[in-house]
Amino acid sequence: MITILLEIREVILKAYQKVRFIVNPAVKFLFSILVFSAINTDLGYNPKFTGVPIVLAMAAVSAVTPSQVMVLFAAGLTLLHVYAVNLFVAILLLLVYIVLYALLLRFSPKHMAVAVVIPVLTKYNLHYSVPILMGSTSNPITILPTICGVIVYHLIDIVKGAAGREVELNLEDVVGLYTDVFDQLMDNHKMIMMIIVFSLVITVVWFIRRFSFDYSFQISLGAGVLVNILGFLIADLKYDVTVSVGTLILMSVLSGIIAMFCDYMKRILDYTAVERVQFEDDDYYYYVKAVPKVNISLREMDVKHFNRSAIDGDDYEYEEETEDEDYEPDNAYEKNEEDMEEEDLDVKEYEPKDFKSPYMLLENPDGDGEQGPVEDDGYSTELPDETGEDDYEEEMLLDDEMDEEEK
Repeated sequence: MITILLEIREVILKAYQKVRFIVNPAVKFLFSILVFSAINTDLGYNPKFTGVPIVLAMAAVSAVTPSQVMVLFAAGLTLLHVYAVNLFVAILLLLVYIVLYALLLRFSPKHMAVAVVIPVLTKYNLHYSVPILMGSTSNPITILPTICGVIVYHLIDIVKGAAGREVELNLEDVVGLYTDVFDQLMDNHKMIMMIIVFSLVITVVWFIRRFSFDYSFQISLGAGVLVNILGFLIADLKYDVTVSVGTLILMSVLSGIIAMFCDYMKRILDYTAVERVQFEDDDYYYYVKAVPKVNISLREMDVKHFNRSAIDGDDYEYEEETEDEDYEPDNAYEKNEEDMEEEDLDVKEYEPKDFKSPYMLLENPDGDGEQGPVEDDGYSTELPDETGEDDYEEEMLLDDEMDEEEK
């Protein structure tokens, strides 16, 4: 069963690597549509910006640009809706957005989208997964975008109530409006407890997963889920913050499962093959613990193709092989032999006939059976014996005839 799960994981990862250039923009496009649609549903004061073409256009641009662009579009769309009903509330919201955007751009630009994710997921009670995922994948700096997301969510609720308030164009009314909005924001115990709990969850998960003991990552996720549940239960009992206990427990556990699945797709560690190494250099002495990753190769299947005629019981049909004019090994071999023969004949043509070396061994004319070097004065007029050459040509002709019969 474990092997099957690992093979499924490898198939998913390989498929994702092939289509990631399409999947990533598509996911960003769908999420952008969800964000802009949620803003239009909650506010929707300006019907000019609630149309589908506007939403699709902003989502298309957000899909192929960094997450900072989507955050700007979301903030701008919110301001346009609030501006349609109350100019002073829109100005206040703009000032708050400028401060939050500057903080995020300075300290955590890569996680700026978290400030938009939390307000959207809070409507579906999935915002508990955000701090667990941030603590398991990043560092405590993600506390800042998490806090900004919580502030934006509750600020939008306060702005919806203040947008319908009539304000005259004088300093006293404007200051009174702004004071009421900030007082409601600061007296919101639910927002404060959410900020504290989410910050604790991120810190606990990040702190525990950095330890070197076995299964530290899984233990950190469990600790994060536990801190999340206990934190909101304490807030419900002490600060009278309305929390659905069943939904809290269910969504917290589901958030931990989501984080576990993300880690499963990212890496799998084999704690049964842990190695510990110690070494030193001129400045430090090192204690290293190496945990190997589990990697599995997919099984390859050999597919055999059968001829339909063989299955039906018919005889195989073989196609005649045609020789390539450019490549003729037999002819090339014959040509090489002919070249060699011509070279031999050329050598023989220029060789002196019946040449005898002065150092050739001949029988002693005295008849004593001994041999010795005898000098030769000239060249013989007798023709050399050509019977060997005739035999060679006959053998070549026989070989050519046999090759033609074989073909």
